[in-house]
Amino acid sequence: MVAMTREDALKSISEYAARYGLKPSVDLDNGVLVILHGEYPIRIIVEPRGEGVYAVELKVGEGIDESIEELLDAEVDPRAELEDVVEVLVQVVDYAVRKLEEAGFKVRRLTREAILDVYDALESFLEEEE
Repeated sequence: MVAMTREDALKSISEYAARYGLKPSVDLDNGVLVILHGEYPIRIIVEPRGEGVYAVELKVGEGIDESIEELLDAEVDPRAELEDVVEVLVQVVDYAVRKLEEAGFKVRRLTREAILDVYDALESFLEEEE
């Protein structure tokens, strides 16, 4: 079996993310992959963090409060919507971790803080609405 290269892993992750309607952008020179959600300010960043180490990080951007407000205005349950978004992104993170490990990298998975940020934003906004 031929070992998977970094480029193969990043390409595979990009293709997997695109299947979910996400918007991957890869910089093969630097080995960095950014996967944007498109509708919400939540993204995945896959980047080298030293020799043989990659970080797969979920990040929440500044506009999450506005996104929640827009969902409420559209009479969409923001909790259900954002839980679905986070679930898809975590699936992509899991896939990315697996592919990078198959390519021989040690992987640091950094998702907890972003997931908590989404729930904190939901809680604060929904408390204000009551």
